[in-house]
Amino acid sequence: MRGFPLSRPGVRRPVLLAALLLLGLATRAAAVTVSPSALFIDSRTRTGTLTLYNGGTLPEEVEVSFGFGYPVSDANGTVHVELADSAAPGEPSIVPWARAFPRRLVLQPGQRQVLRVLVQPPADLPDGEYWGRVLVRARGGQPPIEQTSGDVRMQLNVETVIATALMFRKGPVHTGVAVRDARAETTPEGVQLTLDVAREGNAAYLGRIRAQLVAPDGRVQSEVEDAVAVYRSLRRRFVFPVPAGGLRPGYTVRYTLDTERPDLPASGPVRAAPVAGTVPVR
Repeated sequence: MRGFPLSRPGVRRPVLLAALLLLGLATRAAAVTVSPSALFIDSRTRTGTLTLYNGGTLPEEVEVSFGFGYPVSDANGTVHVELADSAAPGEPSIVPWARAFPRRLVLQPGQRQVLRVLVQPPADLPDGEYWGRVLVRARGGQPPIEQTSGDVRMQLNVETVIATALMFRKGPVHTGVAVRDARAETTPEGVQLTLDVAREGNAAYLGRIRAQLVAPDGRVQSEVEDAVAVYRSLRRRFVFPVPAGGLRPGYTVRYTLDTERPDLPASGPVRAAPVAGTVPVR
């Protein structure tokens, strides 16, 4: 595996970091870490920093580039990020104006390195939020994997890619989320909640979803919580276990979306009023 190349303009491919796990390389994937998990830059400073850390035992060759992509979902509510080296027309991409310093480096075991990201947009850029991904490629910390097929011996060089969200903001920005459809129904796996949501405003909605399965007497039977990032629209699905004794008429699912994200810098997410609702279990 030599990297996960970005797609050509107009062609997208999913981020396949999970392929490392299929090869039993989970520890390798964690050798280089990047923090914070998202970088927010405004038009006043035009710069931001990330910290790279090599927690492995071997040196890592690191190369930094930029791509465009954001979370999307399929009909089953499975969320993934597709990356491209350029954005489709009309997308608010910051990629053409983003630069990284340094762009290439060798990160020794236990070493930290501050990475500076500079954004230089045109002066007439309209107000709003613009998106991108900082791509940190690391290789060299894992010896090549040798495979033999007949008389042919191959060496596979392993490369990992960490994609960190990049947001650039100019002028006033605001966000919100609208629930277009909410359904709760019984399935063989349990009670399934399906939420179809759409972003409002001119900035991504970065928040969380909390949902509870509530009995007819008001007692909470089970609950779930997960982060959510709505750039355009998104479908999310959650499954609650069926309570002991089964379901009786009158069960409901209660949900709330808010912009609380303790995993992100406090000044990062654009705040919005919570959105809540209740749906009967069918």
